[in-house]
Amino acid sequence: MMRYFGVFLVSMFICTGSVFAQPSLGFPSFPGAGYSSTLSFGEYLAPSPPDVEPQTWDFSDVNGTVLSNLELVPAGTSPFAPMFDGAEWVSINGDQVAFWAVLNGDFTVLGNANNANGVTVPFVDPLVQRSYPMELGNTLSDTFSANQMLFGLPYSLDGNATSSIDAWGSLTMPDGTVYPEVLRMDYFQYYAEAYDGDTANWSLSQVMYFAPEWPLPMFLHEELLVTDNAGEELLAFTDVAWYSSPVASAASEKTDFEKLAFPNPVVQGELLHWTLPAGCYWKVMSLSGQVIEHGVVTSPERKKFDTSTWDAGLVLLVPLTAEGRAMGQVQRVVIQQH
Repeated sequence: MMRYFGVFLVSMFICTGSVFAQPSLGFPSFPGAGYSSTLSFGEYLAPSPPDVEPQTWDFSDVNGTVLSNLELVPAGTSPFAPMFDGAEWVSINGDQVAFWAVLNGDFTVLGNANNANGVTVPFVDPLVQRSYPMELGNTLSDTFSANQMLFGLPYSLDGNATSSIDAWGSLTMPDGTVYPEVLRMDYFQYYAEAYDGDTANWSLSQVMYFAPEWPLPMFLHEELLVTDNAGEELLAFTDVAWYSSPVASAASEKTDFEKLAFPNPVVQGELLHWTLPAGCYWKVMSLSGQVIEHGVVTSPERKKFDTSTWDAGLVLLVPLTAEGRAMGQVQRVVIQQH
């Protein structure tokens, strides 16, 4: 069966604009702890043609289902942050995680991760998805790529993206909320993803509506097609989607998952990251009981372990109290041969 990871990059953030005219959207100032929102999907509707004259988009009769929640929080709250140098924010949608930063006024995606399997894909060539201020007629194109080992096998991704701000007007959301000034972006993204001898070609088209003073795009039309190198269809869907009920996030303690070691599995020679609380003693052990490394942390710390001398197979990460009792979850990490 074809194996692919699907770095599914969705534009997600917007800002304030002018009044009673074509909006000019600048980058927003987010609250320190970020935002959360619900994401709903409905049956596909074709977007209207582009126009320099104002349009009226009324989606008040669109029905859909809430399928997921999205969080937009500071990048440092993610256990994967060390893999994405310079990341400012992270968006979390289920197991899918995307890291980004504002570089020279550009919304720039630095890479992606997966909460379920611990895979991280930092881009060696980051993707600029949009520039600010956003204004009618703006166009943008950029390339992006990744090249690394995943689970001991070579993985590569090469792609490009183009966008244009092609329309403006007023937007009525499915819940009846009206936004009198929005910009619309026509976005297309393609990338080829190769792993273990298989290749998947991803083509994503999105038409998105941006309103002032919102951290997320309001509404979007989506078309996705994935094929192999022979042109055989692997995956296809169309839909409309919208973000709603955004609220400011509250600062919180790290969850148990955020304290899990990653990546897991890890290839010999890669760094293994493990977040530990203050006062925690710890041991890295083989299944035979041999202590590979041990120590203690005096303040909260994200430790980095050099695995180049560790044998392939399973190791146990054991947090302990000063008295040697178990403290939290014992983790099993797979060490894959280089």
